[in-house]
Amino acid sequence: MAERVMTQEESIDYLLRRSQRRDDVFPIRREFVQARVPGQHGEPTTGPGPLSKLLRLPHALELLLLVYAVTTSGDYGVTERSQLWGRAAGIYMRADKQASIVVSRQWQHLEKLGLIERRPDGHLKRIVKLRECGPVGGIQLPYAAPTGAKGDVYFRVPFSYWRDGWHKKLEMPGKAVLLAAMSRRKETFTLPQDTRGARALGLGRHTVARGIEELRGHKLLLDAGFNEVMNARKMRGFEWVHTYRLAAPFDLNLSNAEIERKEAVERLKAEEQVALLLQGFNAVDGQVLPAK
Repeated sequence: MAERVMTQEESIDYLLRRSQRRDDVFPIRREFVQARVPGQHGEPTTGPGPLSKLLRLPHALELLLLVYAVTTSGDYGVTERSQLWGRAAGIYMRADKQASIVVSRQWQHLEKLGLIERRPDGHLKRIVKLRECGPVGGIQLPYAAPTGAKGDVYFRVPFSYWRDGWHKKLEMPGKAVLLAAMSRRKETFTLPQDTRGARALGLGRHTVARGIEELRGHKLLLDAGFNEVMNARKMRGFEWVHTYRLAAPFDLNLSNAEIERKEAVERLKAEEQVALLLQGFNAVDGQVLPAK
């Protein structure tokens, strides 16, 4: 009788359940997408984060996202067999020793980027996550839970990414733009497709354009109209830009300022409705009477 081997979905479900995250979401710092770098004149600006170096390494990205989801405390490490990691990331489905070689190559990519560290743990390897920005000044930074402070901004990724099959449905441009869009932490946002704007997102302009079309095709990215924004490089100093919003289940990241803005808009709408009701109460036979 042939012995059954765990499927990719069963392997992922096992890893997600062992994380014991009650809200079924996990945090990633924005610096994984956008790094803070010095500009031409020394002023701080944004540039590509480690995500940009993973665009040609889809299996490494999948492994990293699973590590981010599973590790929650202690040394932020996890020890599992290579066969399990290989199945979960869709790299290698057979239950043999070859999985160790195949999966090890992906861990090596992530180690070179300073995103994980491998430590001996018996006859297995313990995968310990490091800070999402990678090395700073050649020094690898240990991981600590993000605080959400101004210099430590993070966004949340739902387990629905796997449970709804988006890890299979989306190509790398779609995944990259999805992470970039969630990192914006706004209800509506821009995704600039010019070279300078795309680089500020930590991506190339072709990647942004392809990712937008992919997400729109899956109805994960919705059009939200146009906004006029300041752009001193334009002749009139302003330009109209396309805005977007994320659909469920990825519309869960809002900054405190954005939440306050939404609440203010809702209060204003409620006040306007009350005013209309009062106006209706003062109307008799189609004639509006002044309120006393």
